[in-house]
Amino acid sequence: MPKIPVEKLMPGVVLAKPVLNEAGMVLLAQGTEIKPAHIDRLINMNVQAVYVEGDTTPDKPKEEMLAELDARFSKTVNEPHMLMIKQIFASRIEELYK
Repeated sequence: MPKIPVEKLMPGVVLAKPVLNEAGMVLLAQGTEIKPAHIDRLINMNVQAVYVEGDTTPDKPKEEMLAELDARFSKTVNEPHMLMIKQIFASRIEELYK
């Protein structure tokens, strides 16, 4: 179940989880098929992202993703903050392949 930024939502996708406001009220129920009016409403209510039904399997093998990550951070190996960011990304990549 991927988490999609509201501005990238397309009509026809189905919510995998309910969308709640800050007070915990349900704005849209799980299973709702998104329509253009829903997208406008979510944007107006400052909802950042929603969970939608679908496959979260990446297109690339895990080893390739991790190799690309290493290449992107190769110039910052001695910077502790960048190492922390790289570890966060690596952890997320690992989660995608569980």
